[in-house]
Amino acid sequence: MTCLLAVLAVLAAVLLPVSAAQAAPAAEDCVGVAEGRYAGNFTTAGQTHCLELPSPQGARIAALTSRGGAGVTVQVEVVDRNGTAQCTTGDLVQGACALTGTAPFRALVHADDAAATGPYGVHFVRTDVLQAGCQVLPAASFADDAGAVRLETGNGVFSHCLTIPAGAHSTDELLRIRYAYPDDLDLRPDWAISLIDTDGDGPSCYTHPAPGQPIRTDGLTSCSFTAGKAYTVLVAGQNVPRTHTLDRRDVTATAKGCAASAATAVGAPATTGTSGQNGSLRCHRITTAAATDRLRVNVRDAHNSTHTLVMDDAGGIACHQKTSACTVTGSTGYQVITQVPDGWSLPGSYRLDAWRIATAAGPAPECARSGSVAYGYGPLTGTLSEERTGTCAVLSSVSGDRFRADITATDGGTATPEPTLYNKAWSNLCSGTSSPYDCQATDQSLFVLALPERESRTAYRAELVCTNAPCGPEDLSVGTVTPTTAQSGTVATLTVQGTALGMNTTVELTGGPAPLTATTVSVSDDARTLKATVDLRTAPAGIWNINVVALNSRYAQGTLTVTPPAGSGQGTYKPITPTRLMDTRSGLGVPKAKVGQGGTVTLQVAGTSGIPASGVTAVVLNVTATDPTEGSYVSVYPNGTTRTSASNLNFTAGQTIPNLVVVPVVNGKVSFYNNAGSVDLIADVAGYYTTDGSGSTYKPITPTRLMDTRSGLGVPKAKVGQGGTVTLQVAGTSGIPASGVTAVVLNVTATDPTEGSYVSVYPNGTTRTSASNLNFTAGQTIPNLVVVPVVNGKVSFYNNAGSVDLIADVAGYYTTDGSGSTYKPITPTRLMDTRGGLGVPKAKVGQGGTVTLQVAGTAGIPASGVTAVVLNVTATDPTEGSYVSVYPNGTTRTSASNLNFTAGQTIPNLVVVPVVNGKVSFYNNAGSVDLIADVAGYYTS
Repeated sequence: MTCLLAVLAVLAAVLLPVSAAQAAPAAEDCVGVAEGRYAGNFTTAGQTHCLELPSPQGARIAALTSRGGAGVTVQVEVVDRNGTAQCTTGDLVQGACALTGTAPFRALVHADDAAATGPYGVHFVRTDVLQAGCQVLPAASFADDAGAVRLETGNGVFSHCLTIPAGAHSTDELLRIRYAYPDDLDLRPDWAISLIDTDGDGPSCYTHPAPGQPIRTDGLTSCSFTAGKAYTVLVAGQNVPRTHTLDRRDVTATAKGCAASAATAVGAPATTGTSGQNGSLRCHRITTAAATDRLRVNVRDAHNSTHTLVMDDAGGIACHQKTSACTVTGSTGYQVITQVPDGWSLPGSYRLDAWRIATAAGPAPECARSGSVAYGYGPLTGTLSEERTGTCAVLSSVSGDRFRADITATDGGTATPEPTLYNKAWSNLCSGTSSPYDCQATDQSLFVLALPERESRTAYRAELVCTNAPCGPEDLSVGTVTPTTAQSGTVATLTVQGTALGMNTTVELTGGPAPLTATTVSVSDDARTLKATVDLRTAPAGIWNINVVALNSRYAQGTLTVTPPAGSGQGTYKPITPTRLMDTRSGLGVPKAKVGQGGTVTLQVAGTSGIPASGVTAVVLNVTATDPTEGSYVSVYPNGTTRTSASNLNFTAGQTIPNLVVVPVVNGKVSFYNNAGSVDLIADVAGYYTTDGSGSTYKPITPTRLMDTRSGLGVPKAKVGQGGTVTLQVAGTSGIPASGVTAVVLNVTATDPTEGSYVSVYPNGTTRTSASNLNFTAGQTIPNLVVVPVVNGKVSFYNNAGSVDLIADVAGYYTTDGSGSTYKPITPTRLMDTRGGLGVPKAKVGQGGTVTLQVAGTAGIPASGVTAVVLNVTATDPTEGSYVSVYPNGTTRTSASNLNFTAGQTIPNLVVVPVVNGKVSFYNNAGSVDLIADVAGYYTS
């Protein structure tokens, strides 16, 4: 009974506050122990054992106990000889128990469960000096696991101590403890690591995973060490048979075994690494130019299993372990540590993206700068792969903007890029796991599309739709609408100025028999200029009210005066000696300057070079583009009208190419528009159409070959040499009358030239002028339509340089006998485009294939009485060299051709084709090709 009371008295003293004075246990009640492991045994319930310690005053000790398994779980407190409390269980577990009282010091041990009996253990370790009995924990490299220490527990062993000598560690290190689950899965692993230096200070440590995350068998702990200090590492575990391994690695800029590479531009190919085994650590050192750079770090694999921990050069944690992307800044180097934890599916390899998404100057320069985002951004289309891993854009958004990110796969798959919308704090403001995503925005957000975590390729379409339009810094406003005057019978283009205009903004005209709605065709990148086309071909003259409708609001913006249509314009043809009217190289007719991108020059034609000042409905011009700086097209259209989508010349950089143009004349002038780059333009007039009845009428005939120098047809069999001329009899041949012919329409083709040159076709019996009709390079085959006056029944063909074969196919002639047709010019209009299915089915014209186009009754062409149409026909994207013949449907195609081209070439040519049954046909000889046809006018009887 006396012993029991003594034990209870000791236990009661232990439970007093640590600052309270207590009676010391009698020396005869304490068992002397050495530093190291001590094994005790509770024989009866409620016992407290007193263990007298060898540690002197001023020492610092740890007392580690089992965290589970075999034996009794105990608590330990320390008092001095006078019973003054020294340390709690928590101090002892951390190795921070400072013995400041009077020696000898005594450890009081009691069971967690007062009723428990049986064996227990306590492991005493002195921590103010490194202990010889504690194994040294060496530094390891990320290249291997050679520095790992193997630790066994069970059979009474539940703890270990290790030491890290001063000077043998960096300032920041990563500790890893690995162990296996026991067979008894009800016994969850439980362990703790404590570190303390010889001065009693513990390093700042962070254990991965964070509290609340599932415990792993390969846990990591990041610790910051003080240089020059030695440390004791205390590992407390369970008294169960288990193997642990413990290692440590430098994670600062001096880390060993890290593969080094520099941060890349957004979307650059990733760095590839091998995963090793589950739990294996890999390290990549990523460097960047400045500490102010912002990097986006992401590790991808086929299973989305690779965890990432990013440390900066000082060893600080820049990104916690995760399987998704994160952003880092503040260092010029980072250690990216990867691991596939135990229990996660193991990929064979992984890819590391380390993109520099911003610098101190702002988002990365390769990120496109958006214009207005009033209604969203995009759509973007493309393919992401390991060669192009992502793309980015800087949005001109403001706080409060909200976007819906619609992302779809365009390759038939399900994988789509993953969107991120970064704010200025570099947090991702997109939420959701699949499209559509909800993305909020702040001032100047960075939008990023990246390869999906598990995929190596995806084709996509992505669009951000503003769900609270208008987004961005500008509110909707509507300013001026121009022009204020347009002609009936035309298609007018209206230009709206304002802010936050969108493709869903419409222009309506009211005040006529029925409202007219314009078609919005484009909005400028800054959303301040909108263009819309309105069809006035049947609109009566008068004053129409203009209304702009946007975001469910209507804005009245003045009026549009629609003027009466031009006269009937039925004209007869007056050929004139080919004369040069315009040359931008010398300033003839227009200012001396190339026509720039989007530029227009206007030429006065009425009242010049024999053309009357009035009564002219159209002029026939041979227009040549020369010395263009890049590929483009030129449209020739009547000045005073709205230019349509029709084009007349297509060319590549450096090319010289002509094409015949029949252009209406409205106000005595014609305009020439260039789409891209800059180009010199030349125009030679061949004739004009007049309403005074003094001209000739047109007689179309079945296209027939009149001349071929290769075979001797019509002229001697021989190439036309340098400075040479051949003369062809046209009157009285192939259905052309012997007299009364004022001009013939010939499709002239130059083929197999020995060098670059030009050919002029002119009326025999007259002096050749400087006007040219064909321009070509060595080896090129190129056609051009020619309307050439006939003076003595013949026409001549002059070649300037080298030698060349020439071919001429007749399409019709002009006669003074009044039996022919008169010409009606119309606004150039696109009738056919095989690329989009306009007028004919959407498909290339294949080898030996024919497409047929209805022309009568369309685009202002009468349904009957049409004898021929004038079409500008363009061949584009041919798969191989070929030719195209345009001929009247309902007749047998002859050997005549209209366009000749090589693979990949885009080339136009004017065609005057008879109309028999209201249709014309287009035949392609080889490969496949897209064809476009723009109508310029028609002939009626």
